[in-house]
Amino acid sequence: MSGLGSAAVNGVRELWANRMRSLLSMSGIVLGVAALVVMLAVAHGMLEGFREFVAARGGIERIAVTRSALPREQEHLAGVSRGLTLRDAELVANASPLAAQVSPEIHAGEMRLARAEREVNARLIGGTPDFLAANRRSVAAGRFLADMDLVSRAPVCVLGASAVDSLFPAKESAIGRSVKISGRRFTVVGVLDRVEASSGRGRAAGQARWRNLTVCIPLSTATALFTGDDRLTDITVRAASADRVPEAAEQLENLLLLSHHGLRDFRVETNEETLSEFRRTERIFVNSLAGVALLSLLVGGAGIMNVMLASINERTREIGVRLALGARASDIFIQFLMESAVVGAFGGLLGLGGAFAFLAALDTVIAGALPDSPPARLTRAVMLLGVGFSCTIGIAAGVYPALRASRLNPIDALRSE
Repeated sequence: MSGLGSAAVNGVRELWANRMRSLLSMSGIVLGVAALVVMLAVAHGMLEGFREFVAARGGIERIAVTRSALPREQEHLAGVSRGLTLRDAELVANASPLAAQVSPEIHAGEMRLARAEREVNARLIGGTPDFLAANRRSVAAGRFLADMDLVSRAPVCVLGASAVDSLFPAKESAIGRSVKISGRRFTVVGVLDRVEASSGRGRAAGQARWRNLTVCIPLSTATALFTGDDRLTDITVRAASADRVPEAAEQLENLLLLSHHGLRDFRVETNEETLSEFRRTERIFVNSLAGVALLSLLVGGAGIMNVMLASINERTREIGVRLALGARASDIFIQFLMESAVVGAFGGLLGLGGAFAFLAALDTVIAGALPDSPPARLTRAVMLLGVGFSCTIGIAAGVYPALRASRLNPIDALRSE
């Protein structure tokens, strides 16, 4: 270990003695590491942002059945298409063993909520007590909708956290108070939990804002006051487990096709399909940019090798003196190999610093121009990978020069001018 430490110190001294040449030799390593770290940080940020988005939508186990226009070959049957109804939700709940929870929903769109002098726009959802479990939500205060509310078509509502913040003073409880939804009076019986996103940007943050601006009313009340029929907008289904999602989605599609007599006036969507598609896109992005970063690193390795060979030519007499004084060939090999590794390591650290600066500037620019884009995530693993690559390239580039230096004939080396 002392020999390696001494060789590393000599490598730093040699690096400092030939600062400009060393800097030029490591320029490829600097650019390669910076490109690699930036690429991985951006890709990691995109993936984490998308995972948060999927979690905000209810997780991998969530399956959404939504209304859809008929395909071209069935457009002539539009007159007999009834869309999604409460009967479909009951069929899924009774006939699909892979559906753990089934939530029939009516998304009535954006509504104006008012109380005293305060107003806020929120999306109105007509639902049932199964809404909480199917959408992975919980109640922070009060209660959620009950079966009795559906039977009596009660004018009650459960507000999202942001809707409560907009309509009520900070210390005032919303439970038992009245609010107007599009001019109709409802009594607040509960407050939904607040959905948080780890960052204030990206689709996950946008999804969280909308989920906090939600107001839930009984499904029967929504049909009586806002839609006028029993057609549903969505049926949210939660599969029994994540690994059964594809099977559950196929089962749902077959059941509904049978119920709708072959009409495809619905669409079955899973978060798993969306996440898989995103992973494929991310893989293409990472592979293409990784090729560019690897090419820069290889160019940097060639530069280090060239400089090390030039250094050997300049220090041939020094090598001869060391060999004559008893240094072994392995000592010469380790010395030059460590010098090459030091050049690679310093190049990696400079590249890491450049990546820090570039990501900070990029995050500032993107935050202003594209506020819905996820921020880059620079993790410890990404930084260690970047520096590890640079050290590996430095060592690999130094093997041939180190071998050449260790195999010099001491007599010929001493005769060198």
